[in-house]
Amino acid sequence: MNSTIRQAGSTPSTGSRFRLRTLWLKAHRWLGLTVGLLLVLIGLTGSVLVFDHAIDEWLNPELLLTQGSGSRQSLQAVIDAAEQSRSGNAMSVTRPRVENGVWSVWFSTGTKGDPKFTAVYVDPYTAEVKGERTWGEDLMSWIYRLHFRLVAGWIGGVIVGFCGLILMISVATGVYLWWPLWMNSWRAAFAVRKGARFNYDLHKTVGIVSTAFLFVLAFTGVYMEFPQYVKPIFTAFSEETEHPHDLKSGEEAERLPITADEAIAIAQRQFPDAIFDHLHPPEDEAGTYEVAFRQAGEVQKSFGRTQVFLDQYSGEVLTIRDPRQFTAADTLLAWQFPLHSGEAFGLVGRWLVLFSGLTPAALYTTGVLMWWRRRRSRKRNQLAQMSRTSKPAEERELVTTT
Repeated sequence: MNSTIRQAGSTPSTGSRFRLRTLWLKAHRWLGLTVGLLLVLIGLTGSVLVFDHAIDEWLNPELLLTQGSGSRQSLQAVIDAAEQSRSGNAMSVTRPRVENGVWSVWFSTGTKGDPKFTAVYVDPYTAEVKGERTWGEDLMSWIYRLHFRLVAGWIGGVIVGFCGLILMISVATGVYLWWPLWMNSWRAAFAVRKGARFNYDLHKTVGIVSTAFLFVLAFTGVYMEFPQYVKPIFTAFSEETEHPHDLKSGEEAERLPITADEAIAIAQRQFPDAIFDHLHPPEDEAGTYEVAFRQAGEVQKSFGRTQVFLDQYSGEVLTIRDPRQFTAADTLLAWQFPLHSGEAFGLVGRWLVLFSGLTPAALYTTGVLMWWRRRRSRKRNQLAQMSRTSKPAEERELVTTT
């Protein structure tokens, strides 16, 4: 008879698979328990930020909305009013987000070591300054700082980036652990039963349904935290178009610069069907205008990527950037933020991202409950085992003493 006797159905391969599955289960459990709370925080703040501008306008209508009507003031008048209030040169100006919104004129107000940016809000009908805010100090931009860098500068960004990597690993391990259920039956894979298995069923069902969304959000988040490491993946097969550098306006000793409105009108001729988005005025006497539009079909709705660069004196078009001529790398990079925010797929995409941001909280809660129940059951079993092993010794001691 063969001296090596195995239990029925047990083979070296099944034993290896069992050990591997146990390893994946432990990795999945402890990744969730250790980093789960941070992922919950990042997810919840991300859900809030899906509609950050609308929430901000609802909270601060007196600052961000106008009751004005009639003829609108020129953009140059808006910029002049903002610059007069700040006694400095504007670095950019963004169009009103909604029909009754205000212009946002941005200024660099910090230092090289501590950069800060202040927005001056100007009524489009009266060119009256309604107020100003420094980015990161109001509620919604502070939540953005919390989501992006845990309000902890670059080190917070590193932590958030690694949390994204851990989420990707956790999602992968979750799929691996779920897969045998799917191979068994769809009912076992997706059913949510009452009773003792409720937390487990809810955990695996919510997890598998949100897998693709969580993975995309994690990957795009990692890109935004570590672009220097992710970009080479995209540029390995396609070249990225560099942002225009060293553009200068020609010397015009006795000629005044064109106005912001004239710059927009000239740039609009290049893209007559595009919608104006934002403008960067010249930084100095040699600087240029950068006028940005958003064309139909651009994936990002909140930021126009169609750019026209102009000589500030002659209005000559120096160069343009047209998303329709983007390389594959340019297109992939342009998709990252819209995928992360959900705006790539309109209102439906935003709502999907909002609900996806809630799933880490559901997964963490059910995961902790399962871990706690398992830990409590193990303790009960240990106490029962100790009770069974200690009883014979007590009985022997009783017999000896009598």
